[in-house]
Amino acid sequence: MDFIPYKVNEVLENVFYQIPKELFTNPAYNNLDSNSILLYGLLLDRLSVSMKNKWIDKYGNIYLIYSRKEAQKMLKLSDKPVSKAFKKLEEAKLIYEIRSGFKKHNIIYVGKIVHQSVEKTMNRIMSDSRNGENTIHESENVRYSNNKYNKNNYSKKKFPEKSGWNYEQRKYTAEELESLYCNIPKGE
Repeated sequence: MDFIPYKVNEVLENVFYQIPKELFTNPAYNNLDSNSILLYGLLLDRLSVSMKNKWIDKYGNIYLIYSRKEAQKMLKLSDKPVSKAFKKLEEAKLIYEIRSGFKKHNIIYVGKIVHQSVEKTMNRIMSDSRNGENTIHESENVRYSNNKYNKNNYSKKKFPEKSGWNYEQRKYTAEELESLYCNIPKGE
């Protein structure tokens, strides 16, 4: 098979599975492995099939009929990792399964992600290359400062030709932080 790169007009021709980023960043989902996260993306995609088939219970909840064999085929995994992925999703309250009986497929309800509050999202720990103690909040607020009274040795060691450069922290109010992130709804 030859390598064939994308051309400019071909970039948007693919269809993608959507996987919520919060499954990677929210501590509530730290127990999920990559197989579980991919399976959740597949199950979210299957909700559209359920809508077309009108698989809706008497309470208005959408459900799926998705076998372990289908998941194995799609994820290219054997029975044990797929079963483990389903179990992890159920433990994380991201799916709920109802047994339909012997030799029948289970009915699966896909649960919504419990989102983190804005404060927790802003303050989650992210390793910093210098000391490993910075948070995202702190690292995003660093800005260049050419203040002659506020010099540090770090900038001189790393960038000797720019020895007058220094970095200082910006201070934001909660309202200003909310306006910096376009994908966070107001008031959460």
